[in-house]
Amino acid sequence: MLQRFIFEQPEMGTLFRLVLWAPDQAAADRAATAAWARVAQLNHSLSDYDPASELSRLCSQTDDGPMARPVGVGDDLWTVVSTAIEASRLSDGAFDITVGPLTRIQREMRKTGQMPDPERLRQAKECVGWRYIKLDPDHHAVQLLHAHMRLDVGGIAKGYTSSEVLKTLRTLGINHALCGAAGDIVAGAAPPNRANWIIGIQSLKEPDAIAGHVRIHNFAISTSGDTYRSAEVDGQRFSHIIDPRTGVGLTHRIGVTTLAPDGITADWITKPISILGPEKGLEIIEKIPGAAARVVTIDDAGKETVYQSKRFAQFVVNDEPASAPATRASH
Repeated sequence: MLQRFIFEQPEMGTLFRLVLWAPDQAAADRAATAAWARVAQLNHSLSDYDPASELSRLCSQTDDGPMARPVGVGDDLWTVVSTAIEASRLSDGAFDITVGPLTRIQREMRKTGQMPDPERLRQAKECVGWRYIKLDPDHHAVQLLHAHMRLDVGGIAKGYTSSEVLKTLRTLGINHALCGAAGDIVAGAAPPNRANWIIGIQSLKEPDAIAGHVRIHNFAISTSGDTYRSAEVDGQRFSHIIDPRTGVGLTHRIGVTTLAPDGITADWITKPISILGPEKGLEIIEKIPGAAARVVTIDDAGKETVYQSKRFAQFVVNDEPASAPATRASH
């Protein structure tokens, strides 16, 4: 008989949570060990905090100017970067992993509570632009075409990582599992004797409350908002989600929950919807097979407005679940 096991571990600047069913403690421990090893491997490839990561080493090649030629990268970095470029095309640049120079400024804003120097912001914006990335698909090679470029894959990597964790678990015979990394959750086969995982969506206006539940299996859900990650400067709230057009974090209150067949897609879609707003953002959702979204905005008067894509209703749990959800998607 399968038993339920839960593991938690801080990774990639957040808390990863595994929920899985295994025949015994030993099998569960082996699965968790393999999962954390895969997360560590991906962090070493994709981290923009670690100067020794594959991503950081790639970007450092622009310190003295644009890269002269493409450089081959590992499969994980290639998948993330190539998917990010396609996301930029679909969103007309609202999603852009070249915002790394702006991310560094945003992090300083959260620490100091001060606006960045305008000239420094201008210089950082000059290094930003997804079209500065050239891909060579035949050789899985990447070329950065502007000096001082810094890629930030934080808006796509956790969803990819959660999917990769479930792939790792499946190689060990663990199919009934879920991996969550903050707002990014990838669900495998449903718990034994159940049709779906039930996921609670955190309320944007009241963070301690659940705004609703969705049902998924072999699917992904991601939620983005400024509930926990924001900077306040001179009474103005700036989200951690950076608008490439302005160079700073969003100032409007918006929470986005997306569902998609895989983690990497569910993860990145939340950002352009947050930037472009409900109407334009949901147009993107409708172009992605199987994807759905729920968007919540709060205006200056505190009024909350909810928008949903055409496919979202098929995931909604209309009655309160009898038991607590396995986890919740948090802003």
